[in-house]
Amino acid sequence: MKGDFRVCPSCGSRNKPKWDFCARCGESLQGLPLGEPAPVEAIEDDDQTVASAAFPWVTGFGLLAFGALAIAVTLWSEKRPAADRPNPNIFTLPTMPPSAPTARVGKEPSKAAFDEGLRRLQKGEAAAALPYLSEAVSSNPDNATYRNFYAKALLNAGQTDEALRQFDAALRLSPGDAGYLADAARALDRSGDTAGAARAYEALLVREPQNTQLIHDLASLHQRSGRFDQALPLLRQLTDLRPDDLVLRQELAHTLEKTGDTQAAMVEYEKILAEKPGADATRSLLAEMRFNRGEKNEAIAVMRDGLARDGEAPLLHRGLASLLERTGSAVSIAEAVKEYREYARLAPNAPDAKQLADRADQLERKIAAANPPPS
Repeated sequence: MKGDFRVCPSCGSRNKPKWDFCARCGESLQGLPLGEPAPVEAIEDDDQTVASAAFPWVTGFGLLAFGALAIAVTLWSEKRPAADRPNPNIFTLPTMPPSAPTARVGKEPSKAAFDEGLRRLQKGEAAAALPYLSEAVSSNPDNATYRNFYAKALLNAGQTDEALRQFDAALRLSPGDAGYLADAARALDRSGDTAGAARAYEALLVREPQNTQLIHDLASLHQRSGRFDQALPLLRQLTDLRPDDLVLRQELAHTLEKTGDTQAAMVEYEKILAEKPGADATRSLLAEMRFNRGEKNEAIAVMRDGLARDGEAPLLHRGLASLLERTGSAVSIAEAVKEYREYARLAPNAPDAKQLADRADQLERKIAAANPPPS
């Protein structure tokens, strides 16, 4: 019985009867007879053996004929247009086409110069970074980031005025980013150029006049530089914006005292204590100011009042001891010894605890020397 397949003469694969070409190798199957089913193993009998021996030419002739037929069919199939040729890939796994090679894109000149300048700046080589960052800014003058880092390099190289111009240009290109000038102001302050830092803060405040952080930074800068008259209006502006900030109001009172307006400073200190009696730093400042005005008894009374509220406050013991010692009387100095020792007991880890304990010992010896026992 004929099989329901065709055997490929090239690769030996079985194909469906209606296919004209081998699904595996593409060889033409046209004109080929249906294949025989796989032979069943059987014991060869004597008749088969005799037949094969008697007619050996049959097998040879058959092979020659089959070969000629295959060649003819192959030549004919090459001339015939493709018909119902099955897809030779139906028995293979699909693969994605290879992706096109990615073109190598070089950096734009300004970006390359900026990257090199930034690398040198981060290594601390500000002067070496300047030519590269300058080139980047020249090639792309509207890039705020390029100008910002160029300004930082100029600042680190000591060219303060040009650095501030570049920071300002970066801010004009990116108005919402006040961080450029803020960074510059803080960097100038750290470097000791307080005048340059002040100009940078003032430029920022032109743009953001209600920015309390900037106002406070500039006020603190003036205070550290001893320019209390310039810090005062800024602190007044801040206290108007943040009236509940007692620390800020204490700064205002201290600045008033430094400008010579001690009466206004005392009023401000007393207002703070009325709102927060436990403000020990404010109490100490008020007492010190009264003492310096010659109001010694009033100053000591301020400190005693605080200790009556909180007898475990180290700062008040320390402040009272200092006032008592400076009065000069033997009784007050003896009391100062006790207060210094109490401070050292309550704050043993304070930086000046040992120093003040030693001071108490010295004062005690001084009192003993001034009052020797009767012989």
